[in-house]
Amino acid sequence: MVQSLAFVSGKGGVGKTSLAINSAINLSLNGFSVAVLDADFGMSNANILMDVKADKTISDVLSGECILEDVICNSHAGVKLIPGGSGTLDTLNLDTEQRWKIIRSLDVLEDDLDFLIVDTPAGASNSSIEFASAVDHVVVTLVGEPTSFMDAYAFVKALHLEKKVNNFSVIVNMAKNKDVALRDFKSFEKIALMFLPVKLNFIGWMPGSNDIVQSIIARKPFILDKNTKKAVGQCMDVITKNIQETLPKKRSGVQFFSSGNGVLK
Repeated sequence: MVQSLAFVSGKGGVGKTSLAINSAINLSLNGFSVAVLDADFGMSNANILMDVKADKTISDVLSGECILEDVICNSHAGVKLIPGGSGTLDTLNLDTEQRWKIIRSLDVLEDDLDFLIVDTPAGASNSSIEFASAVDHVVVTLVGEPTSFMDAYAFVKALHLEKKVNNFSVIVNMAKNKDVALRDFKSFEKIALMFLPVKLNFIGWMPGSNDIVQSIIARKPFILDKNTKKAVGQCMDVITKNIQETLPKKRSGVQFFSSGNGVLK
């Protein structure tokens, strides 16, 4: 059974896409078959960070010009990338039926994958809510700043109220150390639990690192750089270990790899 995860954030600039990609690669390096769906159609950049040239995208699947298998790109460590159509009107303005069509199109990969990682748009847009509600695990990325806390809270609130999602995993990114990361998580948890009946699970943290910044500029995931991995590899190993051990949430509504669950035909 494929485990599906959505990496989400309340705001841009917190490292969500980088964490999604490096988590996918680390899982693949540990022997799992992994695909990344770049669902951030407004600022689709997973292919840039993975240094992949995408000739076809999800836009071409939606238009009927090709099937999903035609847009899949092979990337680092065998990770499959399903690229989004960056900034095009047809993908920026997806309606519910089109989003469901994308979710359902991935059914053909069910027998080939262990993990699907969905990189959603930042913020609580209709697309980010729809895709995040269709996975087994929602992974919230935040940094230790009040604006990040409040925007992440807004996303958690929207997903809980609109889609009845109750369980969230949290990664604190760009933290000074583990103690600071745990403190930031506890602060965010206190805010969320004050108003929402949800469960938040701290699954790890990542340090602020110039090596990580340089890896993004170089279009090389940091988990593949030997020098960077020495500094941050252990943190990434903890995150991917916790991802593997997180139990799937109860599935309802439209879900990845669950054909027939209220999906438009």
